[in-house]
Amino acid sequence: MSRARVVVVGAGPAGMMAAAQAARLGCAVTLVDEASRPGGQIHRQPSPSLAGGAVSAAARPEAERKRRLFDRFARHAGSIDHRPGTSVTAVYGLDRILIADETSSQLIRADALVVATGLHERVVPVPGWTLPGVVTAGALQALLKGGRVRAGDRIAVAGAGPLPLVAAAQMVEAGATVPVVALLRPLWLGLLRDPAALWAGRGVLSEGWRWLSVLRRAGVPVLTRHVALSVSGDGAAERLVIARHDGRGRPVPGTEQRFAADTIAFNHGFTANSDLARMAGAETRFDPRRGGWLPVRDSDGATSVPGLFVAGDAGGLAGGLAAACDGAVVGAAAAGWALHRDAGRFAAQAATDRAERARHWTFQAALAPSWELPPDIHALVTPATVVCRCEGVTRARIDRAIADGHDGLNGLKRNTRAGMGSCGGRSCLRTLAALAGPRGEGEAVNARPGIRPVALAALANRVSDESMGS
Repeated sequence: MSRARVVVVGAGPAGMMAAAQAARLGCAVTLVDEASRPGGQIHRQPSPSLAGGAVSAAARPEAERKRRLFDRFARHAGSIDHRPGTSVTAVYGLDRILIADETSSQLIRADALVVATGLHERVVPVPGWTLPGVVTAGALQALLKGGRVRAGDRIAVAGAGPLPLVAAAQMVEAGATVPVVALLRPLWLGLLRDPAALWAGRGVLSEGWRWLSVLRRAGVPVLTRHVALSVSGDGAAERLVIARHDGRGRPVPGTEQRFAADTIAFNHGFTANSDLARMAGAETRFDPRRGGWLPVRDSDGATSVPGLFVAGDAGGLAGGLAAACDGAVVGAAAAGWALHRDAGRFAAQAATDRAERARHWTFQAALAPSWELPPDIHALVTPATVVCRCEGVTRARIDRAIADGHDGLNGLKRNTRAGMGSCGGRSCLRTLAALAGPRGEGEAVNARPGIRPVALAALANRVSDESMGS
C-alpha cells in the first residue's frame, strides 16, 4: 500500500515549510513549482554561477531569514519529490491534479493538497503604463535577485505599501539613481494607533528603517499622499508625472511634478493567486486589503473542500515571515488529514509556528491600511488607457460593456476578452472589478482548466497517470 501523499503547489516560504513539515511527519510529499529553484519571489535564487557577493547592512536581516528558511527545508529536502519548472494547470479533484513541464504532462493524486501559490502584484493603470520601461516593483527585485541585473539607471517608483520603498532602496544600493518614491498613503497610518502591533513588528520595522535610511542618505525624496498621473516618452518610458491627491485619490490641481526616468516601477498592492483553490471548489470571499478573492480557511488552512488546504499569502497578504510560519502550521494539518483524516492530529507539532504566526498577523493587520487604495483612484483611468495588457482592452471598451449590462466579471470577460490573456487576468481583474462596481468585486471570475499556459506538446505527451484506485 502506498504512503499517504501531500501535494504542495508553490515553493515559496509557505510551500517550502508545508512540504518540510509534512515530510517530517511521515507523508510522501510532492512539491510542484514553476521556478527552477525554491524560494519564491521573496527569496528568488540566482543561478549558481551568479551566487555570492557582499550583503549590505540593510539587506542582512532578509539574508539571515533566507538562510534559516533554507536550512530548515534542507533537513527534509531528501524526502521530498521536488518538481521544479512544473506548473499545475488544472485541479479536477484531489485524485486528478494536472501538472506539466516543458515536455510532458501527468495526472497525479493527493490525499491532501496544499495550495501555496502566493500573490501577484497589482497595478492601477495610468496613461502610458504599457510603454517599454514600465515594470512592477517586484520585477525590479526579481531581476536583481535572480539575475544580478539592474533594470535601469534612473528608476522612479510609485504605489502603495512598503514594497515600493524597499525596492527603491535596493536599486540605490545596486547603483541606480532614484529621483522619487511616491506613495499613496503614509506607511505608519495604522501602526501608530496600535502599540501592540508596533511591538509585534519591531524587527520588521527596524529593517524598514534601514531601507528608509538608504534612501535618505542618497537624497531620494519619499513623498506620501501622492498619486501617479501618467507615464510618457518617445517609444519608451522617459517621464513620470505625479501629484498630491485629495485623500480620495483625485489629484490636487497645481501640485503636479515631473521626474525624468528610464525605468518606472509601480506597485499598488497584491492579488492573491486563489484560482487553483477556486477551481477545486473552495468557498471564497472578497477582502480588498488582503488580496481580493480569498479562499475561506480556518486556522489550520483547511478550506470548504475536505483535504484542500491553503497556506501563506494565497490565503491573504501577510508577508514572508508569516507565510513561513503558516506553511509549517498548514503542513502539519495536511499531514494529519492525509494520514488520519484528522487535520488537528499534529497541532502540537506546530505550536511554536502558530504562536509566531499570530505575532506576524497582528503586525500585518495594522500595516494593511497602507495598501488600501483611495476610493476615487480609478477615475484616473482614462477612456483610452489600456486596462488588460494581454488583450489590449481599453477602459472605453469596458465602459461600453458595462453600459450594455455586462457588470459582472464573467460577463465582462466574455464580452471584452479582458482577463483572457496569458496572465489569466492576474494583472487586470482587480481593476476590472473596481470599474464594474459592487457586483464586480463580489463575483470571482470562473477558474477553468488551463490556468497556467502549457505547451500543447506537453499536454499531448501524457506520462504515467496516477489514480486513487477507486
